[in-house]
Amino acid sequence: MKKVAVMLLVYFTLYSVSVNALINGDITPAIVVSTVSLTIKHQHLLRSSNLWEEYDGNCSAVIVGTKPLTLLTAAHCFKEAKTNSDSHLPELLINNADASGIIEAKLIKIFLHPFEEVEKNVGLDIAILVFNATLEDGVHAISLKQEGRAVDVVLLCGFGLGYDETGLENPRCSQKKTLTTLQDFYQIMPQTYEALDPMLHIKARAQFEYKQEIIKSISTLLAVNRLDSQGNYSVDEPMPTDGDSGGPWLTYEEDGRYRLVAITSYVERFYNKSAYWSFFNRDVPLSDYPYIAYGIRLGDADVQSFLKNAVKQGADIRFK
Repeated sequence: MKKVAVMLLVYFTLYSVSVNALINGDITPAIVVSTVSLTIKHQHLLRSSNLWEEYDGNCSAVIVGTKPLTLLTAAHCFKEAKTNSDSHLPELLINNADASGIIEAKLIKIFLHPFEEVEKNVGLDIAILVFNATLEDGVHAISLKQEGRAVDVVLLCGFGLGYDETGLENPRCSQKKTLTTLQDFYQIMPQTYEALDPMLHIKARAQFEYKQEIIKSISTLLAVNRLDSQGNYSVDEPMPTDGDSGGPWLTYEEDGRYRLVAITSYVERFYNKSAYWSFFNRDVPLSDYPYIAYGIRLGDADVQSFLKNAVKQGADIRFK
């Protein structure tokens, strides 16, 4: 598997929340859904020793332009990004270059909001990456869907992994219904669970409502839950997790093409064992317990303004 090393040359700022393959999704050719896997080099200072500790962070991204190659991903993926000693900008790898049709790529611009701004407004959790690149003929960009009728079903794609899984050359994807409102907790954890264990339901609701209070941009978000067709939590239900940040939320249009409506931002996890909630009674890491995932809605007016400003500065982002 070819990995393309990337040098970043223009400006950058930082952010962070958490998410990051799509548990139980179906393997899908990367070139079909224009989805890319990124490894971003990170470092943070250990105050006890005054030494830098390095680690890798994995995120997903989607190709939205080819002239020049332009990717969208999540801004929080760059929170502690290690910077190149010459350019003072982050270091990253494109992991699935072969599968994505990317022959070579050199990042020349990156657009993000400052970390402090995104921390206060998750609706700003978007990064735009612009490359000088050589691409195979089959590489295509996915256009952004303009605002229109409500989106009921999306195809979520990403490279995230469960706790016992290894890396992927191609993303996993799954169709998911979007929530009709982000303020009705029963769409996240139905009343049947409340009846079985009222106190645990209250704890889960409190966590959910606290997060709602500190998100100042609910209108910019789409969301999916982990309920099956019967309204029950399911171990087998596909769901974003660590590694899916920045992955696309797609619709399939009448012209036979995908449109991009959102990118994965973060997930919420809740776990307290309960004899009455079988889903929440397993000995697996917290990474396998996402119960709601949020995507940044790209048709939002403020988001569109940010994207169009990047176009003026050289990004190739297509709107339909």
